[in-house]
Amino acid sequence: MKLISKFNLVLFLSLCTQVMGQTEAVNLDQFIGDWHGEGHFYNVNLSAEVGLVRFTLRVTPDMEITGSVGNAEFVDAEIEIDDWNDGYKIQGTIVGPIFPNSEFHKKRMTLLLKEVQDDITIGDFHLASNFIFDFSMRPGEITLRRNP
Repeated sequence: MKLISKFNLVLFLSLCTQVMGQTEAVNLDQFIGDWHGEGHFYNVNLSAEVGLVRFTLRVTPDMEITGSVGNAEFVDAEIEIDDWNDGYKIQGTIVGPIFPNSEFHKKRMTLLLKEVQDDITIGDFHLASNFIFDFSMRPGEITLRRNP
């Protein structure tokens, strides 16, 4: 009997946690618009080698997302609430070279963003070869500002 009670308690707490997280979710509409910004890699040597990374982002009212990272475009991007990082996640495919005349190539981009405040959002970016697990992933910090 105690096993069933413990199971029910764990199940109840799990459901409560999921429901509480959903009620705190903020609308994705705050990201609608045109954005620009820059970031830098956390790896100091890579950051010194390639410099700042420029970003653009366009989110339409239909949640269609386009943009660029460096000289490359990103396509097939989607935005969602990211409960794991207490924010928002945009993932997309990178097309083209990010840095001209560089051996640095990545196929996937993830932006982990926080709430928009005063038309600014901050967060992290991950440039990777895939979305699952990548030892050569290159993370960094990003700041985006909404275009007036």
